[in-house]
Amino acid sequence: MRLSRIEIENFKGIGNRQTIDLKPITLLFGPNSAGKSTILQALHYVREILERQNPDPDLTIAGGLTDLGGFKALVHNHELDRAITIKLVIALSAELGSERLPLNTGGSLDDPEFENLSVRYMLGENTGSDDRTVVQEVGAEIEVRWSDLLAGAYVSTLTIEMNGALIASAKSPPQAGRAILTNFNFANPLLQQIMYKDETVTEEELKGMHAQGVDELTDDMLDDPLASPLGSEIWEVSRDMALENTTFKGHDFRVAIATKTSALPDPNKLLASDLRDPDPTKFEQEHSTPRVRGLAALLDELLLGPVRIVSDYLGVMTYIGPLREVPARSFRPRLSPDESRWAQGLAAWDLLYSDVKGELIEAVNHWIGDEIRLNTGYRLEKAAFRKIQVQGPMSLLFTRGLTEDDLGELQDLYENLETYVEIALRDFEKGILVTPGDVGVGISQMIPVVVGCLTDGTGLLAVEQPELHTHPAIQVGLGDLLIHAVGGNQPAFSSSKSLLVETHSEHIMLRLLRRVRETSEGELPPGALSLTPEALSIIYVESDADGVTFRALRVDNEGDFIDRWPRGFFDERAEELF
Repeated sequence: MRLSRIEIENFKGIGNRQTIDLKPITLLFGPNSAGKSTILQALHYVREILERQNPDPDLTIAGGLTDLGGFKALVHNHELDRAITIKLVIALSAELGSERLPLNTGGSLDDPEFENLSVRYMLGENTGSDDRTVVQEVGAEIEVRWSDLLAGAYVSTLTIEMNGALIASAKSPPQAGRAILTNFNFANPLLQQIMYKDETVTEEELKGMHAQGVDELTDDMLDDPLASPLGSEIWEVSRDMALENTTFKGHDFRVAIATKTSALPDPNKLLASDLRDPDPTKFEQEHSTPRVRGLAALLDELLLGPVRIVSDYLGVMTYIGPLREVPARSFRPRLSPDESRWAQGLAAWDLLYSDVKGELIEAVNHWIGDEIRLNTGYRLEKAAFRKIQVQGPMSLLFTRGLTEDDLGELQDLYENLETYVEIALRDFEKGILVTPGDVGVGISQMIPVVVGCLTDGTGLLAVEQPELHTHPAIQVGLGDLLIHAVGGNQPAFSSSKSLLVETHSEHIMLRLLRRVRETSEGELPPGALSLTPEALSIIYVESDADGVTFRALRVDNEGDFIDRWPRGFFDERAEELF
């Protein structure tokens, strides 16, 4: 799966809603302080809300210099009457669905709890028979407001979409026990099947009725909402179901749901909803009939399935900040994984030190040492050492002078010495080993980016200024590294990793544009990776009195820009040359 779109409103410098379409490789360009980092901070903010249920965070899970400062610092112009709105859209892979979204596999259809449901399950009986039976993308939109009553921020609305259309919304005032699930969109093709009652009507006949107009859709073909396992004390139902252009309007269904003073239920728990079976012939407790349990599971999946997918995706996001630490001479890796160390780049060194088989180090050396790649003139080497304690038993033997009788004891002492490992850089030209702190800072800044691109994993790799302190010749090589990270030369860029890169590097972009042109013309050099315009998004970020604007610059098959570069294309070059 892949993050395909972000929509942001009233967040930091962004006032009016901005929509950012992401591709496997997305580059963010723009002046300093224009708002390029706003996208990354919005992702950190949503993660804090979903994982920690904290809409008013300062320090984040991502660590590093990412201090959001709380809602008051995040809301546009610090105006507390505004609502921050962030929507994330995830494009799903074909196999997704067994856990977070069972409806994508149809697995829940065999559950006995669905046998007595009067509402038909979303997939219907012909699983996979047409596009309406598969969820191809999910969207979750979170609206956060300030409450004087709470003296803090809270999630006022959670809106869920599937396949680009509304499913339902959860809403809540800043009071506990007031959250409701409402705004159901029964016109969504994924939900329309549950409206049909006459199972003798074939799907082809239903399609024909749609084509002929809504007059053919009569009431005896629609399920009565009151026949579903929802009591009148839970659902507030308007029976006025106006039909216009095959869109059902005028109905207002509401289900009470359990939350903590917000519209966001805990994604780590099953959705608790107040459902009761109105069937007077029921033989079980009204809250535990198969109908109630089945519908409760359906509502949980509809509302929280997409939320869990978004949360899972952000949970495996890797964020590499703009200032990476140079490992000290006394550096010791963390034995327990700590994702917050990625922000300063130290998690990359942790992985290199723990690389027992040497496969990661070999892959990194392939990129930093190869002449047709980054060609830095260095390679990583892992060296093992033994510690001899001053004034220790072995030192005392040497101090007094060794005799032949000491050899056995000396052998035992040597074998019991504490060992440790250090990773150093081999200078090709001089043939010597140096520590990361002894070489130019650009090499140490680049290593975490290389490791992040080469490490197996899914989700998003977000990098700020990958080119920091590196030579232009290395920067163009970083362009090829980005293509490799997202699965260049694989069909449709099948890698599950995507990149969001904030950069000022013209050289990285020029290499990517060159690969697009060479791919189109069939002239890729040996060992080069292919790239198509469909896998590349270049966003220019600018700011004015009205707020931050994100402008997509389309690229054609020749590697040229279709859209005009705002304020010219790297004006400084033209000014200096001409």
